[in-house]
Parts: sequence; C-alpha cells; structure tokens
Amino acid sequence: MADILASLIAAVASVLASYLYGRVFHRKKAAPKSYSQRLAELTDSLTKASADVDAVLKELSEVARQRETAVRQLESDLASMEGREQELKARIEMLQSTPIPVAEHFARLLEGREGRSARRDYALFGAGVLITTVIAIAIQVFAR
Repeated sequence: MADILASLIAAVASVLASYLYGRVFHRKKAAPKSYSQRLAELTDSLTKASADVDAVLKELSEVARQRETAVRQLESDLASMEGREQELKARIEMLQSTPIPVAEHFARLLEGREGRSARRDYALFGAGVLITTVIAIAIQVFAR
C-alpha cells in the first residue's frame, strides 16, 4: 500500500513539475499583429498627436493675441505720454520766457491770499464753535 501511495504521489509530482516547466520555460510568444491592426494603432496615435499639436497651436495663438493687445495698449499709452511731454515742454518754455519780476509779483500775490485765507479759515472755525455751543445750550434749556 505504501508503494502504491508513493507511486501516486510521484506521478502527481511529475505531472505538476512538467506543467510548471512548460509554463515557465516554453511560453508562447504573442502572435504578431496584423498589418491592419498596426495601421489602426498608428492612425490612432497620429490622431492623438495631431489633436495635441492643435491644442498647442491654439494656445500659442491665444497668447500671441493677448500680447498683441498688450502691445497696442502700450503704444497708445506711449502716444498719450508723448503728447503730455510736448505739453509740459511748451509750458516749461513759456515759464522760462517769463521775466523774473513778473514771477516774483505772482508769488507775492499768492502769499497774500494764503495769509488772508488762513485768517478767514480760523474766523469761520471759531464762529462755528461758538454757534454750535449756543445751539447745544439752547437745546438743553428747552429740553428741560
């Protein structure tokens, strides 16, 4: 009985070993793809690459459009600054041609106005404080 059992175990081990040997060392290579399958895969790959290139070109176009808008804005700003520069140069030339006594006269006129303006502001402030105080006292008297 032990001999039979040993023979059966040896037979099962032999079948199992040959199965594993076949799986490990004699793997079947995948069948080569047909021409139409390879062509289909290449076409799909080319379509994806074309879509990627289209997306990149669209993005480049958008960036170029934005830069063009920015350049146009800068050009218009530059033109307006050049106009302002010309105006300022004209004013400077006009002021340079103004005689010094005339400039001093205008300065004296402005100083007098500033002094009178400050005195007037203080007087108005004081009058406002006085009127506010009188109104507050009147409200307290009539509220009782």
